[in-house]
Amino acid sequence: MIFGAGKGIFPKSTAKDAPPTLTRTSSGLNQFCSVLGAYQDLSILDMSGASQANISFVTGYGHRISSDDIIGTMGECFGKDLLEGQQAASNAQRFLDQSLTFPDNSFDGILVWDALQFLSSPLIEQAVAQLLRIMRSGGQMLVYFNSQEKAVRFPVYTYRIQDHRTVTQVARPGSTYQRSQYFNSRNLEQLFEHASSIKFFLTRDHLRELIIRK
Repeated sequence: MIFGAGKGIFPKSTAKDAPPTLTRTSSGLNQFCSVLGAYQDLSILDMSGASQANISFVTGYGHRISSDDIIGTMGECFGKDLLEGQQAASNAQRFLDQSLTFPDNSFDGILVWDALQFLSSPLIEQAVAQLLRIMRSGGQMLVYFNSQEKAVRFPVYTYRIQDHRTVTQVARPGSTYQRSQYFNSRNLEQLFEHASSIKFFLTRDHLRELIIRK
């Protein structure tokens, strides 16, 4: 099913030495935040690394937030060439040992952002299984995938929440990674086949947004 419509990407002016940023409207984030406003004392995981903006936003709803920089862990485990580095079994195991090591049923919501698209099979399936393991029944995760079919390499961003519909993407200096493959709707349905539901959101830019429920 497809819900909503994002309003696209808008360049944001920055200081000369600041990393490039993009600010976009996210219908998926808006859906995620509807749960934050409906319940109390939830536990949220942000996989874009520690961010004061995200911490303040989530705690402003009265919830708890934990951070896990999964892209940073990929760089440490796989090196500069993520796709090549993760083909080594020892590197893949190191990544699994260092990421998503939380106890079962730890979180009510997970902000995955776009990290999964840089993992190849079978590591991406193992990461999804870990995400579902650490998420409580009825919990949800927000996931982005680049929807440009012919594109290969992308800037690597951290995500900073501005409000319930707006997120700023801050480029990590000097980082562009190759995604593992182009993910169409059928690929994504198969990837999350063990979730209870998946919702796709229309956007007017290059990101495909999903809300996954356990």
